[in-house]
Amino acid sequence: MEALRREIARRLGRRALFGEPMSRHTTWGVGGPAWCFCRVDSAAELAWLIQMAAQAGAPLKIVGRGSNLLVADAGFAGLIVLLRGDLARIQFGATAMVCGGGASLAKAVRRAGERGLAGLEWAVGIPATVGGALAGNAGAAGGEMMTLCRRMTLLLPSGDLRHMAAAELAWGYRRTDLPAGAVILEAQLALRPEAASAVLARREQHLRRRKASQPMSARTAGSVFKNPAGDFAGRLIETAGLKGRRVGRAMVSQVHANFIENIGGATAAQIAELMELVREGVGRAHGVRLEPEVERVGD
Repeated sequence: MEALRREIARRLGRRALFGEPMSRHTTWGVGGPAWCFCRVDSAAELAWLIQMAAQAGAPLKIVGRGSNLLVADAGFAGLIVLLRGDLARIQFGATAMVCGGGASLAKAVRRAGERGLAGLEWAVGIPATVGGALAGNAGAAGGEMMTLCRRMTLLLPSGDLRHMAAAELAWGYRRTDLPAGAVILEAQLALRPEAASAVLARREQHLRRRKASQPMSARTAGSVFKNPAGDFAGRLIETAGLKGRRVGRAMVSQVHANFIENIGGATAAQIAELMELVREGVGRAHGVRLEPEVERVGD
């Protein structure tokens, strides 16, 4: 790995940090060091990095805003990669927005509203990149990312680009079936023109509802579990009597039971233990096995 380290440092310079604590880059505020935490600014840089990591046998993980991630206390023995620069651009057409995979979803929501383009305001307050939100088909308040997507440009592990219409992809609740190992470089979202004042008012309404029903000021990773068919994970957790349950400094939120809060000094191991305690409790109370929405990274 030393040769890989030298090559990364040579090409990326200060954009590559070795031994960087992931607790600085996750919304839960937990996670040990990544072997390399780096930023790439173009498709060419990303393709090069993927190729170099593959040749060295080093695992590589693309991340967005650090939500929906539980990074192990021991960290990640590979590369954690952020998409920035050209890969985070946002551009507009008359009724469409083209976003880089690394573009901030919050910024996309804000800028669409300011330009009088409607359809994305339900996503206000979701801490994600556009690429991450599309890859997991993020949704809220009846909206879903893939209902807006018209096309994507993907980077394949081979280094080739693939342009795909959204209609070519299978997707469903909290999933989009991308080709194996593909990274979303760019996506076109179809929106509709409307008075900016109306779009912004609706965005603020969604934000007020989110603030009233979710612990937005706490350190969380968003929804911890997927909703089972025909029900809500939060309802199942709450009626199982698990609101407020703690393991160390990790706590099931009193505001919304499908959130786990780091109340200060929690570890990834404590959060993982609390997640399993919740799954077991819901299983005993309701006979339902909850499926995590949070992705585990590292050992």
